[in-house]
Amino acid sequence: MKQFLFSVILLTQLFTHRLTAEVTITELPDRIRVTIDGTLFTEWRHQEWAGPFLYPVIGPNGESVTRHFPMKPGVPGEEQDHPHHRSIRFSHSDVNGFNFWWAPGKERAKHKAEVRLEKIEKMTSGKSGEVILWNQWLGDGKLVLREQVRLAFTPLPNRELLLDYDVTLHAPAGAPVRFGDKRDGGLLVRVANTMKVESEKGEKGSGTILNSRGDRNEAAWGKRAEWADYSGPDASGKTVGIALFDHPANLRFPTPWHARTYGLITANRFGTDHFKANYNDHKTVICSPAGTNCPACNSHSGDYTLPASKSLTLRHRLYFHHGDSQAASVAVRYRDYTSSRELVPQRMQALLQERRWKELIEQFATEDFSTWPAELSRQAAESLHLRGQTYSFLKDGSHAETDLKAALKLTPRNETLWLTLADNYTNNLNDDTQALAAYREALAITGKGNGWQPLTATVSIARILTNQVKPDEALALLQTYGNLAGMATSWRVRLLRAYGHAYAAQGKEAESLASFREALQLEGKP
Repeated sequence: MKQFLFSVILLTQLFTHRLTAEVTITELPDRIRVTIDGTLFTEWRHQEWAGPFLYPVIGPNGESVTRHFPMKPGVPGEEQDHPHHRSIRFSHSDVNGFNFWWAPGKERAKHKAEVRLEKIEKMTSGKSGEVILWNQWLGDGKLVLREQVRLAFTPLPNRELLLDYDVTLHAPAGAPVRFGDKRDGGLLVRVANTMKVESEKGEKGSGTILNSRGDRNEAAWGKRAEWADYSGPDASGKTVGIALFDHPANLRFPTPWHARTYGLITANRFGTDHFKANYNDHKTVICSPAGTNCPACNSHSGDYTLPASKSLTLRHRLYFHHGDSQAASVAVRYRDYTSSRELVPQRMQALLQERRWKELIEQFATEDFSTWPAELSRQAAESLHLRGQTYSFLKDGSHAETDLKAALKLTPRNETLWLTLADNYTNNLNDDTQALAAYREALAITGKGNGWQPLTATVSIARILTNQVKPDEALALLQTYGNLAGMATSWRVRLLRAYGHAYAAQGKEAESLASFREALQLEGKP
Protein backbone atom coordinates (compact mmCIF):
# COMPACT_ATOMS: atom_id res chain seq x y z
CA MET A 1 0.00 0.00 0.00
CA LYS A 2 2.81 2.42 0.94
CA GLN A 3 4.53 1.70 -2.36
CA PHE A 4 1.26 2.34 -4.20
CA LEU A 5 0.72 5.65 -2.40
CA PHE A 6 4.30 6.69 -3.10
CA SER A 7 3.82 5.96 -6.80
CA VAL A 8 0.59 7.97 -6.92
CA ILE A 9 2.26 10.92 -5.18
CA LEU A 10 5.24 10.74 -7.53
CA LEU A 11 3.04 10.60 -10.62
CA THR A 12 0.96 13.49 -9.31
CA GLN A 13 4.08 15.57 -8.75
CA LEU A 14 5.39 14.76 -12.20
CA PHE A 15 2.04 15.57 -13.81
CA THR A 16 1.78 18.83 -11.93
CA HIS A 17 5.34 19.70 -12.92
CA ARG A 18 4.53 19.14 -16.56
CA LEU A 19 1.50 21.36 -16.44
CA THR A 20 3.39 24.21 -14.78
CA ALA A 21 6.57 24.24 -16.87
CA GLU A 22 8.26 27.63 -16.77
CA VAL A 23 9.72 29.28 -19.86
CA THR A 24 12.58 31.66 -19.15
CA ILE A 25 13.97 33.90 -21.89
CA THR A 26 17.26 35.66 -21.20
CA GLU A 27 19.18 38.16 -23.29
CA LEU A 28 22.93 37.46 -23.34
CA PRO A 29 25.58 39.64 -25.02
CA ASP A 30 25.58 37.62 -28.24
CA ARG A 31 22.40 35.54 -28.15
CA ILE A 32 18.95 35.01 -26.62
CA ARG A 33 18.60 31.89 -24.46
CA VAL A 34 15.38 29.94 -23.91
CA THR A 35 15.11 27.47 -21.06
CA ILE A 36 12.24 25.26 -19.89
CA ASP A 37 12.25 24.69 -16.14
CA GLY A 38 15.89 25.73 -16.09
CA THR A 39 16.93 23.32 -18.86
CA LEU A 40 18.18 24.71 -22.16
CA PHE A 41 15.77 24.34 -25.08
CA THR A 42 17.39 26.62 -27.66
CA GLU A 43 19.29 29.83 -28.33
CA TRP A 44 18.69 32.55 -30.91
CA ARG A 45 22.22 33.16 -32.17
CA HIS A 46 22.44 36.44 -34.02
CA GLN A 47 26.11 37.45 -33.91
CA GLU A 48 28.28 34.45 -34.72
CA TRP A 49 27.37 34.23 -38.42
CA ALA A 50 25.93 36.29 -41.28
CA GLY A 51 22.35 35.48 -40.27
CA PRO A 52 20.45 34.41 -37.13
CA PHE A 53 19.45 30.84 -36.36
CA LEU A 54 18.17 28.68 -33.50
CA TYR A 55 20.77 26.30 -32.08
CA PRO A 56 21.00 23.96 -30.27
CA VAL A 57 17.44 22.61 -30.25
CA ILE A 58 16.87 20.06 -27.50
CA GLY A 59 14.11 17.51 -28.06
CA PRO A 60 11.77 15.81 -25.60
CA ASN A 61 14.35 13.14 -24.62
CA GLY A 62 16.99 15.73 -23.77
CA GLU A 63 18.92 15.10 -27.00
CA SER A 64 19.56 17.49 -29.87
CA VAL A 65 17.01 17.14 -32.68
CA THR A 66 18.84 19.37 -35.16
CA ARG A 67 22.27 18.91 -36.71
CA HIS A 68 25.33 20.28 -34.88
CA PHE A 69 27.44 21.06 -37.98
CA PRO A 70 28.84 23.63 -38.62
CA MET A 71 28.30 25.21 -35.19
CA LYS A 72 29.92 22.20 -33.52
CA PRO A 73 32.11 20.43 -36.10
CA GLY A 74 33.52 16.96 -35.75
CA VAL A 75 30.49 15.23 -34.22
CA PRO A 76 30.88 11.52 -35.09
CA GLY A 77 28.58 10.38 -37.88
CA GLU A 78 27.51 13.85 -39.00
CA GLU A 79 27.72 14.77 -42.66
CA GLN A 80 29.47 18.11 -43.13
CA ASP A 81 27.56 19.36 -46.15
CA HIS A 82 25.58 22.58 -46.71
CA PRO A 83 27.11 24.71 -43.92
CA HIS A 84 24.29 27.24 -44.40
CA HIS A 85 21.77 24.65 -43.14
CA ARG A 86 22.10 25.97 -39.61
CA SER A 87 19.62 24.07 -37.47
CA ILE A 88 16.49 26.26 -37.81
CA ARG A 89 16.46 29.55 -39.72
CA PHE A 90 14.39 31.62 -42.16
CA SER A 91 16.01 32.87 -45.34
CA HIS A 92 15.83 33.02 -49.13
CA SER A 93 18.33 32.66 -51.95
CA ASP A 94 17.16 35.51 -54.21
CA VAL A 95 15.96 38.74 -52.59
CA ASN A 96 16.47 41.58 -55.05
CA GLY A 97 19.28 39.43 -56.44
CA PHE A 98 21.01 38.83 -53.10
CA ASN A 99 21.50 35.27 -51.84
CA PHE A 100 20.75 35.29 -48.12
CA TRP A 101 20.50 31.48 -48.13
CA TRP A 102 24.19 30.96 -48.85
CA ALA A 103 25.20 33.89 -46.65
CA PRO A 104 27.83 35.16 -46.41
CA GLY A 105 28.36 33.70 -49.88
CA LYS A 106 30.76 36.35 -51.18
CA GLU A 107 32.86 33.75 -52.99
CA ARG A 108 29.96 31.99 -54.75
CA ALA A 109 27.35 34.74 -55.08
CA LYS A 110 29.82 37.59 -55.78
CA HIS A 111 28.07 39.80 -53.24
CA LYS A 112 27.68 40.12 -49.49
CA ALA A 113 24.33 39.27 -47.87
CA GLU A 114 23.75 39.39 -44.13
CA VAL A 115 20.94 39.72 -41.58
CA ARG A 116 21.64 41.87 -38.54
CA LEU A 117 19.68 42.43 -35.35
CA GLU A 118 18.15 45.89 -35.21
CA LYS A 119 16.35 45.76 -31.88
CA ILE A 120 14.51 43.52 -29.43
CA GLU A 121 10.93 44.71 -29.11
CA LYS A 122 9.64 42.30 -26.48
CA MET A 123 10.72 39.40 -24.26
CA THR A 124 8.24 37.61 -22.00
CA SER A 125 8.82 34.65 -19.68
CA GLY A 126 6.25 32.54 -17.83
CA LYS A 127 3.99 29.59 -18.56
CA SER A 128 4.77 30.39 -22.17
CA GLY A 129 7.48 32.60 -23.59
CA GLU A 130 7.63 35.12 -26.39
CA VAL A 131 10.31 37.11 -28.19
CA ILE A 132 9.66 39.80 -30.79
CA LEU A 133 12.68 41.26 -32.53
CA TRP A 134 13.59 43.21 -35.66
CA ASN A 135 16.28 42.38 -38.21
CA GLN A 136 17.74 44.24 -41.15
CA TRP A 137 18.50 42.29 -44.33
CA LEU A 138 21.55 43.96 -45.90
CA GLY A 139 22.88 43.42 -49.43
CA ASP A 140 26.39 44.77 -49.92
CA GLY A 141 25.77 46.88 -46.83
CA LYS A 142 22.51 48.48 -48.05
CA LEU A 143 19.05 47.83 -46.62
CA VAL A 144 17.00 45.36 -48.68
CA LEU A 145 14.16 44.79 -46.18
CA ARG A 146 13.29 44.86 -42.49
CA GLU A 147 12.03 41.71 -40.80
CA GLN A 148 9.99 41.35 -37.63
CA VAL A 149 10.36 37.91 -36.04
CA ARG A 150 8.02 36.52 -33.40
CA LEU A 151 9.03 33.38 -31.53
CA ALA A 152 6.51 31.92 -29.06
CA PHE A 153 7.31 28.87 -26.92
CA THR A 154 4.53 26.72 -25.44
CA PRO A 155 5.58 23.69 -23.35
CA LEU A 156 3.42 20.56 -23.57
CA PRO A 157 3.27 17.52 -21.29
CA ASN A 158 6.10 14.99 -21.48
CA ARG A 159 8.62 17.66 -22.56
CA GLU A 160 7.07 18.17 -25.99
CA LEU A 161 6.84 21.76 -27.20
CA LEU A 162 5.16 24.08 -29.71
CA LEU A 163 7.18 26.88 -31.29
CA ASP A 164 5.47 29.58 -33.31
CA TYR A 165 7.93 31.11 -35.79
CA ASP A 166 6.27 34.08 -37.49
CA VAL A 167 7.97 36.61 -39.74
CA THR A 168 6.70 39.88 -41.19
CA LEU A 169 8.77 41.20 -44.10
CA HIS A 170 8.68 44.97 -44.63
CA ALA A 171 9.70 46.55 -47.92
CA PRO A 172 11.40 49.97 -47.58
CA ALA A 173 9.65 53.13 -48.75
CA GLY A 174 10.17 53.62 -52.46
CA ALA A 175 11.85 50.24 -52.91
CA PRO A 176 9.91 47.08 -53.81
CA VAL A 177 11.38 43.73 -52.84
CA ARG A 178 11.43 40.85 -55.33
CA PHE A 179 11.66 37.27 -54.08
CA GLY A 180 12.94 35.17 -56.95
CA ASP A 181 11.48 31.77 -57.73
CA LYS A 182 14.12 29.55 -56.12
CA ARG A 183 13.94 26.20 -54.36
CA ASP A 184 16.44 27.32 -51.70
CA GLY A 185 14.49 29.45 -49.27
CA GLY A 186 11.86 29.67 -46.56
CA LEU A 187 11.81 28.34 -43.02
CA LEU A 188 14.29 25.45 -42.83
CA VAL A 189 14.91 22.65 -40.36
CA ARG A 190 18.03 20.48 -40.66
CA VAL A 191 17.35 17.50 -38.43
CA ALA A 192 19.88 15.55 -36.39
CA ASN A 193 22.02 13.14 -38.38
CA THR A 194 20.41 10.12 -36.65
CA MET A 195 16.98 11.18 -37.92
CA LYS A 196 17.71 11.43 -41.65
CA VAL A 197 16.11 9.11 -44.22
CA GLU A 198 19.40 8.54 -46.04
CA SER A 199 22.73 10.21 -46.68
CA GLU A 200 23.46 12.12 -49.87
CA LYS A 201 25.36 9.04 -50.99
CA GLY A 202 22.20 6.94 -50.60
CA GLU A 203 23.17 5.17 -47.37
CA LYS A 204 19.95 4.26 -45.59
CA GLY A 205 19.01 5.91 -42.32
CA SER A 206 16.09 5.35 -39.95
CA GLY A 207 14.14 8.58 -40.49
CA THR A 208 10.88 9.31 -42.27
CA ILE A 209 9.46 12.38 -44.00
CA LEU A 210 5.67 12.47 -44.17
CA ASN A 211 3.42 15.33 -45.28
CA SER A 212 -0.28 15.99 -44.77
CA ARG A 213 -1.11 14.54 -48.20
CA GLY A 214 0.52 11.19 -47.42
CA ASP A 215 3.68 11.73 -49.51
CA ARG A 216 6.70 10.04 -47.96
CA ASN A 217 10.41 10.67 -48.12
CA GLU A 218 11.60 11.50 -51.65
CA ALA A 219 7.99 11.75 -52.89
CA ALA A 220 7.37 14.71 -50.54
CA TRP A 221 9.86 16.93 -52.38
CA GLY A 222 8.22 19.86 -54.14
CA LYS A 223 4.71 18.79 -53.16
CA ARG A 224 2.24 21.25 -51.68
CA ALA A 225 1.00 20.28 -48.23
CA GLU A 226 -0.38 21.80 -45.06
CA TRP A 227 2.38 20.28 -42.94
CA ALA A 228 5.47 18.14 -43.14
CA ASP A 229 6.96 15.97 -40.39
CA TYR A 230 10.50 14.63 -40.09
CA SER A 231 10.85 11.84 -37.53
CA GLY A 232 13.53 9.36 -36.56
CA PRO A 233 15.71 8.24 -33.66
CA ASP A 234 17.62 10.80 -31.62
CA ALA A 235 20.98 10.04 -29.98
CA SER A 236 19.21 7.96 -27.31
CA GLY A 237 17.73 5.69 -29.96
CA LYS A 238 14.16 6.78 -29.20
CA THR A 239 12.00 8.10 -32.03
CA VAL A 240 11.23 11.83 -32.01
CA GLY A 241 10.04 14.25 -34.64
CA ILE A 242 9.76 17.84 -35.77
CA ALA A 243 6.54 18.80 -37.55
CA LEU A 244 6.39 22.11 -39.41
CA PHE A 245 2.95 23.66 -39.97
CA ASP A 246 1.93 26.12 -42.71
CA HIS A 247 -0.69 28.69 -41.67
CA PRO A 248 -3.74 28.95 -43.98
CA ALA A 249 -3.41 32.75 -44.19
CA ASN A 250 0.08 32.50 -45.69
CA LEU A 251 0.99 33.43 -49.23
CA ARG A 252 0.49 30.54 -51.68
CA PHE A 253 -0.97 28.24 -49.03
CA PRO A 254 -0.42 25.32 -48.91
CA THR A 255 3.29 25.81 -49.43
CA PRO A 256 5.53 23.62 -51.58
CA TRP A 257 8.13 21.74 -49.52
CA HIS A 258 11.85 21.61 -50.20
CA ALA A 259 12.11 18.27 -48.37
CA ARG A 260 15.36 16.36 -48.70
CA THR A 261 15.98 12.83 -47.48
CA TYR A 262 19.45 13.80 -46.22
CA GLY A 263 17.79 15.70 -43.33
CA LEU A 264 16.15 18.91 -44.57
CA ILE A 265 12.58 20.20 -44.62
CA THR A 266 11.84 23.73 -45.75
CA ALA A 267 8.51 25.50 -46.18
CA ASN A 268 9.31 27.56 -49.27
CA ARG A 269 6.38 29.42 -50.82
CA PHE A 270 8.75 31.53 -52.96
CA GLY A 271 9.70 28.48 -54.99
CA THR A 272 7.02 27.45 -57.50
CA ASP A 273 8.36 26.48 -60.94
CA HIS A 274 11.48 25.00 -59.36
CA PHE A 275 9.37 22.35 -57.68
CA LYS A 276 7.86 21.21 -60.96
CA ALA A 277 11.12 19.47 -61.83
CA ASN A 278 12.36 16.13 -60.55
CA TYR A 279 13.81 15.44 -57.11
CA ASN A 280 17.34 14.83 -58.40
CA ASP A 281 17.49 17.72 -60.87
CA HIS A 282 19.63 19.74 -58.47
CA LYS A 283 22.48 17.35 -59.19
CA THR A 284 22.58 18.31 -62.86
CA VAL A 285 20.80 21.67 -63.01
CA ILE A 286 22.60 24.39 -61.05
CA CYS A 287 20.59 27.49 -60.11
CA SER A 288 21.84 31.01 -60.65
CA PRO A 289 24.07 32.77 -59.82
CA ALA A 290 26.32 29.66 -59.83
CA GLY A 291 24.83 28.35 -63.09
CA THR A 292 22.74 29.53 -66.04
CA ASN A 293 21.07 26.30 -67.21
CA CYS A 294 18.06 26.32 -64.85
CA PRO A 295 14.80 26.97 -66.79
CA ALA A 296 12.88 28.07 -63.68
CA CYS A 297 15.59 30.61 -62.76
CA ASN A 298 15.55 31.97 -66.27
CA SER A 299 11.76 32.22 -66.63
CA HIS A 300 11.07 34.20 -63.40
CA SER A 301 7.42 33.15 -63.72
CA GLY A 302 7.16 32.29 -60.02
CA ASP A 303 8.74 35.49 -58.71
CA TYR A 304 6.87 37.40 -56.00
CA THR A 305 7.19 41.17 -55.57
CA LEU A 306 6.41 42.91 -52.30
CA PRO A 307 5.47 46.54 -53.17
CA ALA A 308 7.36 49.41 -51.58
CA SER A 309 6.23 50.24 -48.02
CA LYS A 310 4.09 47.07 -47.87
CA SER A 311 4.53 44.04 -45.64
CA LEU A 312 4.01 40.29 -45.86
CA THR A 313 3.36 38.11 -42.80
CA LEU A 314 4.21 34.40 -42.85
CA ARG A 315 3.14 32.27 -39.90
CA HIS A 316 4.49 28.82 -39.00
CA ARG A 317 4.38 26.44 -36.06
CA LEU A 318 6.88 23.74 -35.15
CA TYR A 319 5.84 20.79 -33.01
CA PHE A 320 8.66 18.91 -31.25
CA HIS A 321 7.28 15.53 -30.31
CA HIS A 322 7.87 11.94 -29.22
CA GLY A 323 7.31 9.15 -31.75
CA ASP A 324 6.46 9.36 -35.43
CA SER A 325 3.77 11.58 -36.93
CA GLN A 326 0.98 9.11 -36.25
CA ALA A 327 1.96 8.40 -32.64
CA ALA A 328 2.29 12.15 -32.01
CA SER A 329 -1.10 12.94 -33.62
CA VAL A 330 0.51 15.57 -35.84
CA ALA A 331 -2.66 15.92 -37.95
CA VAL A 332 -4.67 16.64 -34.79
CA ARG A 333 -2.15 19.23 -33.63
CA TYR A 334 -2.38 20.88 -37.03
CA ARG A 335 -6.18 21.04 -36.83
CA ASP A 336 -5.82 22.65 -33.41
CA TYR A 337 -3.50 25.24 -34.96
CA THR A 338 -5.96 26.06 -37.76
CA SER A 339 -9.31 25.50 -36.02
CA SER A 340 -10.17 29.20 -35.83
CA ARG A 341 -13.30 30.02 -37.79
CA GLU A 342 -11.54 32.99 -39.39
CA LEU A 343 -9.28 30.52 -41.20
CA VAL A 344 -11.99 28.23 -42.59
CA PRO A 345 -12.37 30.08 -45.94
CA GLN A 346 -8.63 29.85 -46.64
CA ARG A 347 -8.61 26.14 -45.87
CA MET A 348 -11.63 25.57 -48.10
CA GLN A 349 -10.18 27.70 -50.90
CA ALA A 350 -6.98 25.65 -50.93
CA LEU A 351 -8.95 22.39 -51.23
CA LEU A 352 -11.19 23.84 -53.93
CA GLN A 353 -8.31 25.11 -56.05
CA GLU A 354 -6.68 21.70 -55.96
CA ARG A 355 -9.97 20.02 -56.98
CA ARG A 356 -10.09 18.07 -53.72
CA TRP A 357 -13.84 18.51 -53.68
CA LYS A 358 -14.84 15.35 -51.85
CA GLU A 359 -12.30 16.06 -49.12
CA LEU A 360 -13.71 19.57 -48.68
CA ILE A 361 -17.22 18.20 -48.24
CA GLU A 362 -15.99 15.52 -45.83
CA GLN A 363 -14.35 18.16 -43.65
CA PHE A 364 -17.06 20.83 -43.71
CA ALA A 365 -20.38 19.16 -44.62
CA THR A 366 -21.79 19.34 -41.08
CA GLU A 367 -20.66 22.88 -40.25
CA ASP A 368 -23.65 25.20 -39.75
CA PHE A 369 -22.16 28.46 -41.00
CA SER A 370 -25.47 30.29 -40.58
CA THR A 371 -25.07 30.12 -36.79
CA TRP A 372 -21.73 31.90 -36.76
CA PRO A 373 -21.72 35.22 -34.85
CA ALA A 374 -22.40 38.49 -36.65
CA GLU A 375 -18.75 39.58 -36.54
CA LEU A 376 -17.91 36.52 -38.68
CA SER A 377 -20.70 37.00 -41.22
CA ARG A 378 -18.23 37.72 -44.02
CA GLN A 379 -16.32 34.49 -43.33
CA ALA A 380 -19.59 32.55 -42.97
CA ALA A 381 -20.86 33.83 -46.32
CA GLU A 382 -17.57 33.03 -48.03
CA SER A 383 -17.56 29.52 -46.53
CA LEU A 384 -21.14 28.88 -47.66
CA HIS A 385 -20.22 30.11 -51.13
CA LEU A 386 -17.20 27.79 -51.33
CA ARG A 387 -19.13 24.78 -50.08
CA GLY A 388 -22.02 25.56 -52.44
CA GLN A 389 -19.60 25.90 -55.33
CA THR A 390 -18.06 22.55 -54.43
CA TYR A 391 -21.47 20.86 -54.31
CA SER A 392 -22.14 22.37 -57.73
CA PHE A 393 -18.90 20.92 -59.14
CA LEU A 394 -19.95 17.55 -57.72
CA LYS A 395 -23.31 17.88 -59.51
CA ASP A 396 -25.23 18.05 -56.24
CA GLY A 397 -27.46 20.91 -57.32
CA SER A 398 -29.89 20.83 -54.39
CA HIS A 399 -27.22 21.13 -51.68
CA ALA A 400 -25.46 23.79 -53.75
CA GLU A 401 -28.67 25.83 -54.04
CA THR A 402 -29.27 25.64 -50.27
CA ASP A 403 -25.76 26.89 -49.42
CA LEU A 404 -25.70 29.62 -52.06
CA LYS A 405 -29.08 31.00 -51.00
CA ALA A 406 -27.93 30.98 -47.37
CA ALA A 407 -24.81 32.90 -48.38
CA LEU A 408 -26.91 35.48 -50.25
CA LYS A 409 -28.92 36.14 -47.11
CA LEU A 410 -25.66 37.31 -45.53
CA THR A 411 -24.29 39.18 -48.57
CA PRO A 412 -27.20 39.91 -50.94
CA ARG A 413 -25.17 42.30 -53.14
CA ASN A 414 -22.46 39.78 -54.00
CA GLU A 415 -22.53 39.48 -57.78
CA THR A 416 -20.17 36.49 -57.85
CA LEU A 417 -22.53 34.57 -55.58
CA TRP A 418 -25.45 35.33 -57.89
CA LEU A 419 -23.41 34.06 -60.84
CA THR A 420 -22.51 30.83 -59.02
CA LEU A 421 -26.18 30.29 -58.14
CA ALA A 422 -27.20 30.95 -61.74
CA ASP A 423 -24.61 28.50 -63.08
CA ASN A 424 -25.89 25.88 -60.66
CA TYR A 425 -29.45 26.34 -61.95
CA THR A 426 -28.15 25.99 -65.51
CA ASN A 427 -25.69 23.13 -65.13
CA ASN A 428 -27.31 20.99 -62.43
CA LEU A 429 -30.97 21.85 -61.93
CA ASN A 430 -31.94 22.59 -65.55
CA ASP A 431 -33.98 25.60 -64.41
CA ASP A 432 -33.49 28.37 -66.99
CA THR A 433 -36.16 30.55 -65.42
CA GLN A 434 -34.36 30.84 -62.09
CA ALA A 435 -30.98 30.96 -63.82
CA LEU A 436 -32.15 33.93 -65.92
CA ALA A 437 -33.37 35.75 -62.82
CA ALA A 438 -30.06 35.16 -61.02
CA TYR A 439 -27.94 36.29 -63.99
CA ARG A 440 -30.05 39.44 -64.28
CA GLU A 441 -29.59 40.13 -60.57
CA ALA A 442 -25.82 39.88 -60.99
CA LEU A 443 -25.90 42.22 -63.98
CA ALA A 444 -28.06 44.71 -62.10
CA ILE A 445 -25.42 44.82 -59.35
CA THR A 446 -22.39 45.17 -61.65
CA GLY A 447 -23.89 47.28 -64.42
CA LYS A 448 -22.43 47.15 -67.91
CA GLY A 449 -18.64 46.76 -67.87
CA ASN A 450 -15.70 44.84 -69.28
CA GLY A 451 -15.08 42.81 -66.12
CA TRP A 452 -15.68 39.08 -66.10
CA GLN A 453 -18.81 39.30 -63.91
CA PRO A 454 -20.92 41.60 -66.17
CA LEU A 455 -19.66 39.89 -69.32
CA THR A 456 -20.46 36.43 -67.93
CA ALA A 457 -23.95 37.59 -66.98
CA THR A 458 -24.50 39.21 -70.40
CA VAL A 459 -23.41 36.19 -72.46
CA SER A 460 -25.38 33.81 -70.23
CA ILE A 461 -28.57 35.88 -70.41
CA ALA A 462 -28.24 36.12 -74.20
CA ARG A 463 -27.83 32.36 -74.46
CA ILE A 464 -30.96 31.64 -72.39
CA LEU A 465 -33.03 34.20 -74.30
CA THR A 466 -31.89 32.71 -77.61
CA ASN A 467 -32.83 29.22 -76.40
CA GLN A 468 -36.23 30.58 -75.41
CA VAL A 469 -36.62 31.87 -78.99
CA LYS A 470 -36.30 35.50 -77.91
CA PRO A 471 -33.42 36.52 -80.20
CA ASP A 472 -34.53 40.16 -80.40
CA GLU A 473 -34.10 40.55 -76.64
CA ALA A 474 -30.77 38.73 -76.77
CA LEU A 475 -29.43 41.01 -79.52
CA ALA A 476 -30.65 44.15 -77.75
CA LEU A 477 -28.65 43.12 -74.69
CA LEU A 478 -25.52 42.25 -76.68
CA GLN A 479 -25.64 45.50 -78.65
CA THR A 480 -25.18 47.53 -75.47
CA TYR A 481 -21.47 46.70 -75.95
CA GLY A 482 -21.33 48.40 -79.36
CA ASN A 483 -18.42 47.36 -81.58
CA LEU A 484 -16.60 45.52 -78.76
CA ALA A 485 -13.58 47.81 -79.06
CA GLY A 486 -11.10 47.69 -76.18
CA MET A 487 -12.33 44.32 -74.98
CA ALA A 488 -10.10 41.33 -74.29
CA THR A 489 -9.96 38.93 -77.23
CA SER A 490 -11.40 35.98 -75.32
CA TRP A 491 -14.49 37.98 -74.39
CA ARG A 492 -14.90 39.39 -77.90
CA VAL A 493 -14.94 35.78 -79.12
CA ARG A 494 -17.64 34.80 -76.62
CA LEU A 495 -19.82 37.81 -77.46
CA LEU A 496 -19.43 37.26 -81.21
CA ARG A 497 -20.53 33.64 -80.79
CA ALA A 498 -23.55 34.83 -78.80
CA TYR A 499 -24.33 37.21 -81.69
CA GLY A 500 -24.01 34.33 -84.14
CA HIS A 501 -26.53 32.16 -82.28
CA ALA A 502 -29.00 35.04 -81.88
CA TYR A 503 -28.81 35.98 -85.57
CA ALA A 504 -29.29 32.31 -86.50
CA ALA A 505 -32.44 32.20 -84.33
CA GLN A 506 -33.72 35.23 -86.29
CA GLY A 507 -33.01 33.45 -89.58
CA LYS A 508 -30.31 35.99 -90.53
CA GLU A 509 -27.81 33.54 -91.97
CA ALA A 510 -25.36 36.10 -93.43
CA GLU A 511 -25.05 38.04 -90.15
CA SER A 512 -24.72 34.78 -88.21
CA LEU A 513 -21.93 33.46 -90.43
CA ALA A 514 -20.12 36.83 -90.31
CA SER A 515 -20.11 36.78 -86.49
CA PHE A 516 -18.85 33.20 -86.30
CA ARG A 517 -16.13 33.89 -88.93
CA GLU A 518 -14.89 36.94 -87.00
CA ALA A 519 -14.78 34.85 -83.81
CA LEU A 520 -12.76 32.15 -85.59
CA GLN A 521 -10.30 34.72 -86.96
CA LEU A 522 -9.76 36.16 -83.49
CA GLU A 523 -9.24 32.67 -82.02
CA GLY A 524 -6.52 32.03 -84.60
CA LYS A 525 -4.49 35.10 -83.60
CA PRO A 526 -1.56 34.58 -81.22
